[in-house]
Amino acid sequence: MRGEGAVDLSVALLAVSVAVVSSVLFVALPHLGGPSTMRLFLRFATGFFVCVVSACALYVVARTGGGVLFQVMGDTAMVLAPSLLFVGLCVLTERRALEPGVLAFALTVTVAVVSTTVPQPTPLIVRGVAVAVACVACAWAALRSPVEPAQPLRVIAVIGGSYAVYSLVRMLVGLTAGWGSATVLAATFFVPAIITGVVVATVVIVCVGWLSVGRSRLEATRRRPAGTLVVVGDWHLASAAYGQERVRTLVLQLQAAAHDLDPNAVGVVRGVEVVLASPVATLGARVRDAYGWSADEVALLSDGAPTGTVRLPIMRSRRPPRARSRRT
Repeated sequence: MRGEGAVDLSVALLAVSVAVVSSVLFVALPHLGGPSTMRLFLRFATGFFVCVVSACALYVVARTGGGVLFQVMGDTAMVLAPSLLFVGLCVLTERRALEPGVLAFALTVTVAVVSTTVPQPTPLIVRGVAVAVACVACAWAALRSPVEPAQPLRVIAVIGGSYAVYSLVRMLVGLTAGWGSATVLAATFFVPAIITGVVVATVVIVCVGWLSVGRSRLEATRRRPAGTLVVVGDWHLASAAYGQERVRTLVLQLQAAAHDLDPNAVGVVRGVEVVLASPVATLGARVRDAYGWSADEVALLSDGAPTGTVRLPIMRSRRPPRARSRRT
């Protein structure tokens, strides 16, 4: 039977876990839909990572003689990690935080209470189910999220679903093998579980960073003012005079020159969209000086707005060919 000191510390741990989950819930509610939504999501994601690393460290201490208290703390942190990520994903999509917050609260407190008051192996079973539920909730929230870019959220969804299956498989193996052989089972699964948890947390944080950078770029694009289209005009006449290959080179050089002057320039058919003062004259001077365009080639540039050109991304995998050498 556990000593009174251990029970007192376990009760204190339970109080702390309740306070943590309640705090993150009340922090999220006032800011839903506000400008700090992404910032809140990053805070929840950071809490997820800290909880995963803390759970791994606590389990190591528990197995090296730290006692049952560190096991209880590890179980609580292990369930709190995906629960926080679930709340963060809901905050990111500007959904209500009440329902996911209640789920996070209920799962964490249930595991803390069971780990504190019930002997093994029941806490192992409850923890496995709770982690699986939280991970499935994360996968569901990530798949249903309309946030762009979608690729990192899909990766998070796959990771959440996979880890839920992994947790259930470990629990089922324990039930099948018999919890009487818990020592052998723990020796078999302990190290792989620690490695898996750290790898999963690292991949999720990488996806969070990817999502953050992608959203920042999308928001910057949306804030971009309307630009002016500059194209190589009279395409057929220019192709007849210079050849189609040379005219295509002119377009590539025009787009490169535009990007030199406006890093957010957007490629269009036969030209580019830029935000510049006097764009035709400015780009004409740039391609003449940087790429050696002749006066007749510069004269081909015109305002492309009346042509209804289609915006396309500029391909920047390589620099366009430089100006051909002139014979003297």
